[in-house]
Formats: sequence, structure tokens, C-alpha cells
Amino acid sequence: MKRIGLAFMLGAATVAGASAQAQAQDAYKPTIAIADVAVAPGGWTLPPPQMGDAIIELLVGELVTSQQFHVYDGQWLVPQQEAGGHVDLSHLRAAAAERHVDYLVLGSVTAFSMVQTGRKAGGLLPLHSAAGGGGYSTSRSQLAVDVNFRIVDVRTGEILTTARGEGTGSRKSTGLGLLGFVRGVPLPILAGAAHTVANARDAMLDEALKRAVHDAALAMAASAPRLQIAAAPMR
Repeated sequence: MKRIGLAFMLGAATVAGASAQAQAQDAYKPTIAIADVAVAPGGWTLPPPQMGDAIIELLVGELVTSQQFHVYDGQWLVPQQEAGGHVDLSHLRAAAAERHVDYLVLGSVTAFSMVQTGRKAGGLLPLHSAAGGGGYSTSRSQLAVDVNFRIVDVRTGEILTTARGEGTGSRKSTGLGLLGFVRGVPLPILAGAAHTVANARDAMLDEALKRAVHDAALAMAASAPRLQIAAAPMR
């Protein structure tokens, strides 16, 4: 009985020790605030104006899911008039230090492009058709996004690590092009086609952003142990 009691006590002590260690590790997870993502126009394709906010929202979700950080939305650090890549870093650091945040995450969209390729084959429609001729076409659209994040030590301003993500979204469509005059085609059809194109572009952007942010978040999560060690003196 004494042996059983001793074994039980040792087992309970081991469980308690493991629980305390897990709690200690959780308590010392690095605290980060995602402060800003700059989206600068480049090339012929202009990025949507709200893309930075979408990236921040995706990154918050990814990092919370990773359970490697205490994550805060940096909107409470950044005045609204400073959003969109015009943030004063020294101001951000001061605000973060006041709120006991270890690191700021600053991001930028380094590339944004959309490429369309197509192939057409000519042909004739039946004589009873409303148009005199037509052709079969296949097109492929691909939207690509590159994002880069840097994690800045609030205390020293040092960039401790960077994370990069690339994402693409693509869609393929086929259609029948008509040559000549087509009678009785209502305008809502044209409007519907434009609406479909806009939906496809939005879907490609969503797909590309999710892939890019996911890859960058994985890199950040992998750096969490090193960031935890670096943050220890602050606490």
C-alpha cells in the first residue's frame, strides 16, 4: 500500500509539474500587435483600397489559431488618420510599450499583378442564327500577391525577423464570341457579364490573399520560440 501511495503521489506531482510548466509557457508567449499593412500602387493593376484591412484580418485569424502568440489587433494603437502605410513607427512603439506589447507586426504588399491569357478559334454559326459568325474562346486569369511582414522589438526598434508569403488565384472561362449584329440582346445580359467578371476577380483576390498570409503566418509561428526568449528581459 505504501508503494502504491508513493507512486500515486509521484504521478500527481508529475502531472502538477507538467501543468504548471504548460501554464508558464502560455504565460510567456510573445505579445504582438498587428499594426499596419501598407498597400502601395504599382504596375498597371491597382490593388483594392481595403486590401490592407483584409490582410490584417486574415493574419489575426492565422496567428490566433497557431496559439504561439498573445495577439492584439493594432487598430487600437494606430489613429484612423494614420492608417494605410503612413504610420509613425516611433509613435507606434511608444503606444505599444505603454500597453506592454512585446512586438509590432508591420506589413507591406510588395507585388500585386493580374495576368490574362486567351485563345480564340474562329467559326461560323448556323444560318438561322441571329449573328452572321462567331468563335470559341478560352481565357485564363491569374492574380498574384506578395506580402512581407517584419516583427519589430518595441523596446529597441530592432527587426527581429521577417516573414514573406506569396499567393495566387486563378480562374478559367470559356465563351462564344459573336461577329456581326446580334438582334434582341438585352442590356442586362451585358451588365450580368460585368458582374460575373467582378465576382471572379474578387474570388481570385481572396484565394491569393489567403495563401500568401497563411505562408507568412507559418513562418512567424516558427519564430515564436526565439521571440519568446528575446521578450523575456522585457517582463
